Amino acid sequence: MSIEKNKKIVQRYQEIYNSNELEALGEVVSKDLLTPKIMPGIPKGMEGAKAAHRIMLAGFPDYQTIIDDLIAEADKVAVRITMSGTHTGSFMGIPATGKHVSFTGMYIARIVDGKIVEHWGEEDGVSLLQQLGVLSF
Repeated sequence: MSIEKNKKIVQRYQEIYNSNELEALGEVVSKDLLTPKIMPGIPKGMEGAKAAHRIMLAGFPDYQTIIDDLIAEADKVAVRITMSGTHTGSFMGIPATGKHVSFTGMYIARIVDGKIVEHWGEEDGVSLLQQLGVLSF
């Protein structure tokens, strides 16, 4: 698969999440997706990816992710993102604050035969918690 096709797969992956059409993930994600840093207690595979997204939506119903940078080489695509949403529901035990948040992250997706088979991600959770008012320095 070409580097440009791999980039398009990742862009489609992000479109699916932003539209909350999680059943369409099968277009671009392997059902056996490996996500080594997924939240504790979340199932493995594509079902885990859906569950993690639903947790975000429960706290931030208008949750969206914008791709800021997209860099690809061989079978991997690196993505720098900005995530945002309004905290109108409970999120991981934090009651709704009504605050709009925006925080950054990065992830790398490995693609095989047109599907994302591995996903490593890091988000700026400190910034998120500061904006929600539950962490201060």
